[in-house]
Amino acid sequence: MRHPYRKFIQMELITLFLALIFGLAALVLGYLIILFLAFYFIVLSIICDAMILLQTRHTAEAGKQVLRGIILFLFTTYLLFHL
Repeated sequence: MRHPYRKFIQMELITLFLALIFGLAALVLGYLIILFLAFYFIVLSIICDAMILLQTRHTAEAGKQVLRGIILFLFTTYLLFHL
């Protein structure tokens, strides 16, 4: 039997893996835009984790994760437009 939150877990792991790949590529190549893309993948991973927590009835933890994701998204977007 499949895990009921399998798609969210897969999406979280895929976005973390992509963030790792893009982060390493940004370090090697030195492009800031790739680094910002890695940060956006981390935001997606945090939001997926919040969705898992929300569906497992851990609303306080899900709220904290959503807040972390929003703060990181806003901070990254601010840096993207001001650099």
